[in-house]
Amino acid sequence: MSKLLCLIFCSLSLLGVQFSSAEEVTQTEKVEAPSKVPAALVHFFTSQYYPAFVLLVDKKARELSVWEMQSDKLKKVASYPADLGKNDGEKRENGDKKTPSGIYFLEKRLEGKGLDHKLYGDRAFTTNYPNYFDRLEGKGGSGIWFHAVPDSVALTRGSSGCVVVRNEVIKEVTQYIKLQKTPIIIQDEMELATPEDMKKLSETTTKMIEQWRTAWQNKNIDDYIEFYDQDFTSNGMDIKKWKTFKTALNKTYKEIKVNFSKPMIFAYKNYAIARFLQAYSSDQHEDFGEKLVYLVKRGDSYKILGEEWQNESDDVAKSEIIVPAAAATGSTSTSSR
Repeated sequence: MSKLLCLIFCSLSLLGVQFSSAEEVTQTEKVEAPSKVPAALVHFFTSQYYPAFVLLVDKKARELSVWEMQSDKLKKVASYPADLGKNDGEKRENGDKKTPSGIYFLEKRLEGKGLDHKLYGDRAFTTNYPNYFDRLEGKGGSGIWFHAVPDSVALTRGSSGCVVVRNEVIKEVTQYIKLQKTPIIIQDEMELATPEDMKKLSETTTKMIEQWRTAWQNKNIDDYIEFYDQDFTSNGMDIKKWKTFKTALNKTYKEIKVNFSKPMIFAYKNYAIARFLQAYSSDQHEDFGEKLVYLVKRGDSYKILGEEWQNESDDVAKSEIIVPAAAATGSTSTSSR
């Protein structure tokens, strides 16, 4: 019998049939651990209005990476060596030659005769440093750019606080940039998390924003104000003045409707920024624009620390507004501003 088995196994081996041990079979059945994704990208999706790309800077690794959302999955498109400020640490004041850490947006593109090629290479993009959080913390300085350097300059000389790459790199990365919208998130060290953890955080945060919208629209001032941090400030108002202001509007307007687009949410440490389109209307007033909500983490949840709003007339933007099912079917729920 053993000779017969031997002949069978030998024949099958000659035909190319492979056999695995019980241990090898067990290993192939193991589920691999999920890959990690940037923890900064809390809620990031494909949109016609918002860019599909995010720039991330890892100060420790001295690396700039480009991430894209493709079919609901994050993909690292490319990564490049980057230079940073001459001095390590968090930027605090003008002239300290340190690169800030936080969530910023690329605002203007500079090139040609108006740009000093010896200092900034062929192209530069300005950022909005100091941002809302920086100003709250009393951080100073300005002129933090994402720019290039001439090929003759070492990429290790240290900048005055800017993020610096080679000329060919900034030209390549330009295709991923939409001015005023593309974030450049600068981190001391890249923070990573599992897709499962990021999904939970995304669901929790987007749910919080929807509950806030609902309380606002229903003119439920007590529930509405619960979403705000005690250190909230906006348009010169603290939390008490904000509540008084909103209470007065609720009494003035008979009905209010507030609808949002899906929010882009970016986070770093205890701060986060939510950007979304907002359609607002009442019996006396109507407007459409983009809302920026500045969030701070308190315990396991976020609170609203500040708000900014700007008018938007883009027709593409209007197509991204989501009307809740209740409103679409003619619900009589009221709203507010």
